[in-house]
Amino acid sequence: NGAHKVKQSLISVNLNKLDVLMNLVGELVITESMVTSSPDLQELELDNFTKSARQLRKLTDELQDIAMSIRMVSVSGVFQKMNRIVRDMNKKLDKEVELILVGEETEVDKTIVDGIADPLMHLVRNSMDHGIESAEERIKAGKPPQGRITLSAQNTGGEIVITVQDDGKGLDREKLLQKAQ
Repeated sequence: NGAHKVKQSLISVNLNKLDVLMNLVGELVITESMVTSSPDLQELELDNFTKSARQLRKLTDELQDIAMSIRMVSVSGVFQKMNRIVRDMNKKLDKEVELILVGEETEVDKTIVDGIADPLMHLVRNSMDHGIESAEERIKAGKPPQGRITLSAQNTGGEIVITVQDDGKGLDREKLLQKAQ
């Protein structure tokens, strides 16, 4: 199709170093603001200073944006791990379940990606174990024999929403209430 994939060059960086960088950039932004809005300069006509201050503001904003983006990684790594879980559990439970991944390119902070791996695994396993019925039950219910789990991530402007959804029988409210009591 003529489209070429761009090879990425990646390095591993200690997260502590990134934290130090983020703190320094934060301090730089604060100091820049203190200098450019100093009361000592209020009454003065300083065209060159004002022009330089605007450029400094632009550069510190860009530096802050890029420093924050360095910690961002896509959720694709965590999502791809769920493929193996579904594949293994298909064999173990003798079920046929397809995993659909949506929004794998969505980026979140590295610490969040690390923190969601285990909860996502439990949710996917619960869908496999309890949500999706056997092929026979699905056919009786008028469903295709193959179940479906959809794992999606989307950026909703300031928030990342991650959803695990299956086309299984749903939750038995009464059974849950009895177990809770």
